[in-house]
Amino acid sequence: MAALLAVWRAGAAYLPLDPDYPAERLAFLVEDSGASYVLDTVPDSLQRAEPVPHGAAAYVIYTSGSTGTPKGVVVGHDGLAARVTWMRQAYGLHPGDRVVQFASLSFDTHAEEIYPALAAGARVELLPDGGVTLPDHLAGVTVLDLPTAYWHALVDQIGEVPWPDTLRLVILGGEQVHEAAVARWREHFGDRVRLVNTYGPTETTIIATTAELDGSPGRPPIGVPVGGTRVLVLDEHGEPVPPGVPGELCVTGAGVAQGYLNRPALTAERFAPGPGGSRVYRTGDRVRWRNDGQLEFLGRDDDQVKVRGFRVELGEIEARLLTCPGVGQAAVAVRDGVLVGYVVGTPEGEDLARLLGATLPAYMVPSLWVRLDALPLNRNGKIDRAALPAPQAAPRERVAPRGDAEQLVADVFGEVLGIEEIGAFDDFFALGGHSLLATRVIARIRALVELDVPIRVLFAHSTVAGLAASIEEALIAELAELSDDEAEGLVRTPQGPQGPQGNGEAR
Repeated sequence: MAALLAVWRAGAAYLPLDPDYPAERLAFLVEDSGASYVLDTVPDSLQRAEPVPHGAAAYVIYTSGSTGTPKGVVVGHDGLAARVTWMRQAYGLHPGDRVVQFASLSFDTHAEEIYPALAAGARVELLPDGGVTLPDHLAGVTVLDLPTAYWHALVDQIGEVPWPDTLRLVILGGEQVHEAAVARWREHFGDRVRLVNTYGPTETTIIATTAELDGSPGRPPIGVPVGGTRVLVLDEHGEPVPPGVPGELCVTGAGVAQGYLNRPALTAERFAPGPGGSRVYRTGDRVRWRNDGQLEFLGRDDDQVKVRGFRVELGEIEARLLTCPGVGQAAVAVRDGVLVGYVVGTPEGEDLARLLGATLPAYMVPSLWVRLDALPLNRNGKIDRAALPAPQAAPRERVAPRGDAEQLVADVFGEVLGIEEIGAFDDFFALGGHSLLATRVIARIRALVELDVPIRVLFAHSTVAGLAASIEEALIAELAELSDDEAEGLVRTPQGPQGPQGNGEAR
């Protein structure tokens, strides 16, 4: 955080580089942005600089590009200052708050988590092992800002998450909120924890609209414009549509980005002149005005999708696939929240995943692959994504779980993933698991064995056998710390016919 503020103090803008990204992608971001310096250590001394000029750029965030090339969004200080001011007031932030910094710096949500908190004198909580470890670091937290997909996963196990009594506000964003999840949240928390849904592409400086989710029946809305922002719902001719009629959501006013870095044609296409010299950003999102004056999200006009909260242009993945040796045609689609790659050619899916992983972030690499003789086309000669077949599960060589610990882990993997007959050497992530589902696995295991298993253990030991061995080691270490009296008391504890947990498992 000191580095971020120091860049501004020096009169510059920053470009976040995620070290987990492939080296080739990082090199592209540095070259394409024209970055002057790459900052990875803090120098011994810094020269005093002139204040940042009015209207200067604050940061550049790269997003997925439909043409196959990522594009940098330039966000100005004026727009960011307007957002920070609104968030500090609207979220009621104060010095006693503790706000979790969940998002990677390479996503604009980091600015919503860090700067309003600092401006209010609040404390920012950093997660030592990334967002997936959040359930291990909730003590004392008052404000959470979470991707909607991650929140959905937490709600699925709401009774098993150690929610702190201090929690007062949860902010969501990234994709459509499920009505059932809001109902379950309200059933658990009542009105004690405020729940806010937000909407906004990177091009609108983090968010553009918000909605209070009070548990009212119906599809949760994306709300109304935040302070200083105006939204328009327009038809294909650029004319406003009446309430109830779908149209494209366009955003103007405070927060609209300066445009795309070094992409004047694309900037002119997406950032159109508006009334009174304003600029209007065309989001490509379809919405409608509801009768209660709030906006309802309906989907996209193009091939952009959200995968576990990440913004992904399918065209960028497809363009990369077409550069792979042996690929004649390629398409990518989302099935049940998972990216699926469809190829006409000879390469195996594992080889394609490895090649894509050298240039694309992990969340943009398909998890499942389907080889076709030809891609289905519609009447206009374009890929008919609705006609792409569902992937078929590949046969697996299975070694049955050996012992109670492996059987317990296999049962939990199967329950969370919806797969039967999990083997001892099956890998959770190879079977389609991801960070959101990992929290459910750990929560179930904690409940079954009454042991505090850190989430990072699953990432380090993701096979059934590996995780079972880690759990057994932790149990042995815990038992070794018991006094003789404690051990004797544990042995004498009355048990039901199925063991101490009532489910056939013994500690």
